[in-house]
Amino acid sequence: MQRYYFIVNPISGGGRGREEFEKAIALLKERNADFGFVYTQKPGEAKELAKAALEASEGCIVAVGGDGTVNEVASVLANTGAVMGILPFGTGNDLAQSLHLPLETEEAVATLLSAAPCSMDAALAGETLFINVAGFGFDVDVVRYTEKYKKRMKGMLPYLFGILQSLLHLKPIDVMVEPEGGEPFRTTALLFSACNGRQFAGGIKVAPLADLSDGLLDICILKGIGRPAFLKLLPRYIKGEHLDSKHIVYFKAKSVTANAPAGLCLNLDGELGETTPVTFRSLPGALRILAPAAE
Repeated sequence: MQRYYFIVNPISGGGRGREEFEKAIALLKERNADFGFVYTQKPGEAKELAKAALEASEGCIVAVGGDGTVNEVASVLANTGAVMGILPFGTGNDLAQSLHLPLETEEAVATLLSAAPCSMDAALAGETLFINVAGFGFDVDVVRYTEKYKKRMKGMLPYLFGILQSLLHLKPIDVMVEPEGGEPFRTTALLFSACNGRQFAGGIKVAPLADLSDGLLDICILKGIGRPAFLKLLPRYIKGEHLDSKHIVYFKAKSVTANAPAGLCLNLDGELGETTPVTFRSLPGALRILAPAAE
């Protein structure tokens, strides 16, 4: 029988992590699952707990929380051959949605117990692993403001207010883009996104053509435009209907270097880290993940 070891972020999703995992425990017992679990006590601890679980030869290590928790566990398990699962009990759960994982607790547990491991890509921004979306520009402000609003709001409201406040600080960034195997070009960017998954920030479909197992990153660049043009484009951008806009550059590549002004902070799966200039690189098949389809 497969054993599952859960690394639970109890404060993910404004406390949803603990609440829903307590429901999951009852469901696991009903199904006679073999499992153990541990709660994180501080930011970043999921990495250390994943390392300890790996050293203890746990059969399947499951990240319970949002995209940040999933990132921490995946950064340890990548290229180890270990099997990873996800119970998506965070706020946005963007990667889980790209993996077609249900967000409702009973269905999420059932899917975890029935799914077979499949191969999924990861990626690097500089030397830091990410599994969903990384980039710089407008989204960094969104992350900063969203974290502030998460302290007093739940659900999608923190993202909405984070976006609205970030609109006050739109600033185009000059960047030289160097795709592997392609011609370098210079542009301006309000937002530069290197995407393994399809969506970020709680459902914005930045890369509707992304495939989690094709060995490529989808690069989406929103050019430097004014606030009125940005607001006009934003509804299409959120829905993933922006690819034909003259304000968008979109292409696929194994790796791409973004030569932007030094020191700009990056958004890495909803956490801040690394700085520009930066090379984004796909890591094909780096993860074995329990999901109905990694596509």
